[in-house]
Formats: sequence, structure tokens, C-alpha cells
Amino acid sequence: MKKVLATAFAALFVFLIAASAYAENRPHEGKITRIEQPAMMLTVQGEKGDSWDVYLTETTKLKKKLTFGELREGDSVHFLFVEKDGKKWVTELRRTHKAKG
Repeated sequence: MKKVLATAFAALFVFLIAASAYAENRPHEGKITRIEQPAMMLTVQGEKGDSWDVYLTETTKLKKKLTFGELREGDSVHFLFVEKDGKKWVTELRRTHKAKG
């Protein structure tokens, strides 16, 4: 009985870890509301009113030959991130709609 219970707890633990990792790597979409060039940080506003401060690095994959300097407030973006040290680090970003003007 103890082995069955221990196995069940181990399976539950693995499931919770996997669910947490998946939640951190899920795609997000929204509009850029603020850009901080020196910090390579974007604030992105989601459709449900949620907002994220996300950080890019030299290893962030920018799709469609996009550069950080080409991003503008009002651009719509789709991104993946991982959370580390209390910050959201973008692993992949693509612009889905360019802001007018």
C-alpha cells in the first residue's frame, strides 16, 4: 500500500512540474505599450487587460528578420517566454501587426 501511495504522489508531482513548465512556455499575444531600449524591455498589453514586462536578450529569436530597434509602440506581437529570477525572458517573438504611423 505504501508503494502505491508513494507512486501516486510521485506521479502527481511530475504532473504538477510539467504543467507549470508548460504554463510558463505558452504563447502570449498583445500590443506593445512601452519600449525601454537600453534594458531591451517591452510592456505588452493583452486582450483581457493583462500586462507583461518582458525582456529580450541576444539569444531571443526574432521572426521574419525583425530587429529590436524596428519594434514600435502599438505593434501587435506573439511571444514565448520563460520566467527566471522573477523576470519574463522572451525566447521567441514575432510581430503579427505593424502599428500605423
